[in-house]
Order: sequence, then C-alpha cells, then structure tokens
Amino acid sequence: MTRFRLPPVAATTPWSAGINLAGALAVLYGLWRGAPHTAAWALVVTAVGVAAWVARTALAVQQGARQRRGGPDPEAPGTGTHPAPQGAVEPAPQGAGVRALAALLLALMLLGGGLTAVPTQGLGTALLVVAVLVVTSEPANSPVVWGTAALAAALATATGAALTVAGLAGAVDVNVIGVLAVIAGLILAVVAGLGRRAQRVLAAERERANAEAVRAQATAHRVAIARDLHDVLAHSLGGLVVQLDAAEALLEAGDTERAAARVTAARRLAVEGLDEAREAVRALRGPEQGAPETVTPATATWTPAIATPDPGPGAATVDPAALSARLAGLLPGEDAATVHVQELGEPRAVPAALAEALVRAVQEGLSNARKHAPGAEVRIRLVWHPDRVECAIENAMPVEGAGGRGAGLAATGGGFGLRGVRERFAAIDGTVTAGTVRTAEGELFRLRVEARA
Repeated sequence: MTRFRLPPVAATTPWSAGINLAGALAVLYGLWRGAPHTAAWALVVTAVGVAAWVARTALAVQQGARQRRGGPDPEAPGTGTHPAPQGAVEPAPQGAGVRALAALLLALMLLGGGLTAVPTQGLGTALLVVAVLVVTSEPANSPVVWGTAALAAALATATGAALTVAGLAGAVDVNVIGVLAVIAGLILAVVAGLGRRAQRVLAAERERANAEAVRAQATAHRVAIARDLHDVLAHSLGGLVVQLDAAEALLEAGDTERAAARVTAARRLAVEGLDEAREAVRALRGPEQGAPETVTPATATWTPAIATPDPGPGAATVDPAALSARLAGLLPGEDAATVHVQELGEPRAVPAALAEALVRAVQEGLSNARKHAPGAEVRIRLVWHPDRVECAIENAMPVEGAGGRGAGLAATGGGFGLRGVRERFAAIDGTVTAGTVRTAEGELFRLRVEARA
C-alpha cells in the first residue's frame, strides 16, 4: 500500500510572483472600496485568503531561488533525473512541514475564495481561480485530488451564495449573471489548469528523453574511445612484444646483428603506435586546421601504387590507393615471410566508415595471430565483389600446450578486439564471423568480415 504524500511546492519566477502580488493588492483594494456594503465575516475571510495567497507565493519564490542556487528539487516532478549543475550544492528535498504549510495555504485560498466569491461581488473569485489553477496544473496531483478541490470550490461557492440570499452578507444582492460568471471562471480555471498540467508533463517527458539521449550518446562515445584505444594499443604493443621476444632469442643465440634489426623494428612499432594514439586523440578533440599527415610508404607484401594521406574518419569516401596505404601500414613489423596478402576483384572507393572497419579488422586479425599463434603463417584475402567487399584473415591454430615466448602475450586478450570489429561492422550493416575452420591444411582460425560497397 503506497503512503500518501503531499505534492511539493512548484517553483515560480520573480515575474510570475510580481503578477500574483499585483493581483492580491488589487483584491485588497477592491475589498477596501466595498467594505461599507460587505459583511464583516466576508471581509475577514477574504483578507485571510489574500494573506494565504501572498504566503504561498513567497514559498514558491523561495523554491525558485533554491533551484537557481543548487539545481532542481530532487522530488519535483520531472526533475529527478537531472543532476545539479557542476559546482552547485544539491538542495535538500522539501520537508513535510513545508508541504503541509503549502497545502494549508492553498486550502485557505480555495475555501475563502469560494465562500466570498458572491458576497464580495466577485472579488473572491480571484482567490478561487488561482487556487484551482494551482491544484489542477500540478502533475503530482492525481485526478482525485484536483477533482476534490474543484468540488470543494463549487460547494464553497454555493454556500457563499446561500449566505448572501439569506441576507448574511451585508447589503449585497445575489446577481444571477454574477453567479454564472463565478461558475464560468471556475470551469475556465479547471480547463486552463489541466492544459498547463499537460504542458508540464510533456516538458518533463521531453527533458527525460533528452537526458536519456545524452546518456546514450555519452555511452556510445565511451565505447568508441575504448574501441579506438584497443585498436591502437593492441596492435602496436603486441607487435612490440613479438619483436622484443625475437630480439631476446637472437641475443641468446649470439646473433647481435639480427637482434639489433629486431630492436629497430620494435622502435618503429612504438613510434607508429604513438602516431596512431595522437591521431585518435586528434579525432576525439575534433578536426584541426592544417595539412594532413602523410602515411609512410610500406615496404611489405601489400604495396600500394600511391602513398596517399590518411583521409581520416570524417572523409565521405576513401579511394583504393588510400585504403591500400592504410592496410600496408599494418604490415611493417610483421614477418614478411609469414604474412601473405591476396587481393581479388576491382578495387573502388568506399565509405570512410567501411574503410576504417576493414583496416581495424585486418589489424585485429594480425594481433590475434601474433598473440595466439606467434610465427604461424597468416593469410589475408581481400575480395571485391560487384556489390560488396569481403575480407578474411586466417592463421593456423596454436599447438595445445605449447609455451615459449609468445605464451604470455596470449594471456593478455580480453575479447575486446573482436567485439570492436563486430560493433564497427554492425554500424554499417555488415557481418562478422570468427572461429575455427577445418581445411585440408589443418585447423585454422578465421576472421571474416563483409559489407556492402
């Protein structure tokens, strides 16, 4: 069973508070002018209602000041999903005492306005309309609450009219048109309040949707950063480990010349990794003005006809030469005798997202082969179909129980690389398959990607 809770005091702006105070002063002025013809009890009840109006306006202004200082009230409708601004102090939720006081003041306005609407010749209608408007426009109030308030207002108005007919309201006669005007004002207040309530609910839903969109965008941004960091670090650091392991083995064998060549290759991989990390940071910060960096021509089995600058992720399309240059850039540091590349079909320009996905897929395939089957032969096959492009990277499966220098590197995998490849191809409606296959040459691990081009 849910516990009933009074709704919070909605915040108001100084401009709205000024309008309310002006209305209260206008009612007091009219009351003063009509005092000689009005019963004393009607004057007192109206004055109490006006005082409640002013006090409740002051509470709303105080709540608005709290929100401007420290963000929205955590318990206000539609604001519970929004954190306070950076550097601001989160305000404490409104206490039960404040809520009870606000409800009491609203009840005084409602009953006072209803009882005096006819005896004061319509002056109390202002209190009645404002109270009904506040109750019906508050999203935290259920239909039972604002329906009860509207019914209480109608009964109070009828009671005031009856007292006037009985001659207990001073020298004031009951005017049918005046009573109908009070009833019409009450109905308009209910309709206007419900319309304002719908606007508030819609605004709160829009704010929640915007907050969800911001959170989803931030999540996607974090995933993209993690994917790019993995793509950069796994390839460069994995290659670095392989080269250093080979250099260590050559030094133990006394072959210092070849060991020095391996160390040089390791240094080149470290420099390339730094360059790729800078490119990732530059892409995250946004495009910068200036000439693009050029890609160093690769001296591997995949040699592009033209060394073209990397077009970057913001380019609309990537031409075949630029794509070949980026793929070739992955091969220095690999053993040219163990990496074989085959390209079939007619290359053509592809969207930048597809080019990036292909490069990262080849990079991940090389990194996996280096981790789990160091020294094994790796085959890269890029096939240009008339309506799509397909790329397969396969390597021999490692021998069970084999240790050696590459065993530690195999334990560093977390599965994030293949997940990143799948995410990239899912974004362009491509497909990714990864797993072991049996061939005439034995068991192979194959990473195959495909997308429309």
